[in-house]
Amino acid sequence: MSVNRVKIVNNGTDKYLNIPVNMQWDFLDRDTSIDELEVKAIKEVTGIAADFEVSRFQHNVFPNLDTAIFYEFNFYDNSLPITANTVGNWTSSYLNEGFSAQEIYYFSKPFTKSFFKLDFYDTNDESTQQIYLSIVLPIQQGLTQTAVIDPNKPPVDIKKPTMILDSIGADKEGFYIYWLRNPDFIKISKFYMTAKFFNARLGVFKQMTNTRQDLITPNKFQFNNADYFYYIVNLDYLNKTYEVFSTSTQLRVGDGSSPIKWYEYVNP
Repeated sequence: MSVNRVKIVNNGTDKYLNIPVNMQWDFLDRDTSIDELEVKAIKEVTGIAADFEVSRFQHNVFPNLDTAIFYEFNFYDNSLPITANTVGNWTSSYLNEGFSAQEIYYFSKPFTKSFFKLDFYDTNDESTQQIYLSIVLPIQQGLTQTAVIDPNKPPVDIKKPTMILDSIGADKEGFYIYWLRNPDFIKISKFYMTAKFFNARLGVFKQMTNTRQDLITPNKFQFNNADYFYYIVNLDYLNKTYEVFSTSTQLRVGDGSSPIKWYEYVNP
């Protein structure tokens, strides 16, 4: 066996050896690239997941530690004339809305199918506002008043449209507001609340104002809707509570001394 002897002499100069390596991306890590492309395509088609879970907001306590919220709905006495100088009287009674004492006492269908509807908007500007949620208050809730349904029988208690809603007690429907848990998706913490009454006997909705029309000046029938059709509802995302404020005084309302009052709007 013959072997060529090679003798390498270190002469103090650095030596280099070039090794060719293919650096083209097309031939490297193709599986990972395909996985990344697949994830990107799925996101573009289905969109990024958003948190649509809702939280339950309860009415915040007052300084006296009362958690209940008071609603008082007043209907116009249609037996009184409507003029430019006087509009008449409103009373918290379904009798003014045309229901008889018998219909209310025996919970007839025209009565039980009626309800109050609270709508929550993002603004009080009717040209741009959007409705975000609604709460229905059934007429089976509420306090009572005394009425006579038969002259030969003693007076009875019938429902009236004054409601005290709380987490404790019989009347809970409408006490809570269910709204998005994550405030980043829809950045809104202030709502403008309106009220309507659906009269199932007539099949119509009745708009309600936050002030009696006979107290609205200078015109009882032409006024700024933003001032008289709304209450302000503020949400506290941290404590999961809400509070209601008057649009005119900016003071908090909803307790026994200052209930949230609504009045049937009367057309001229």
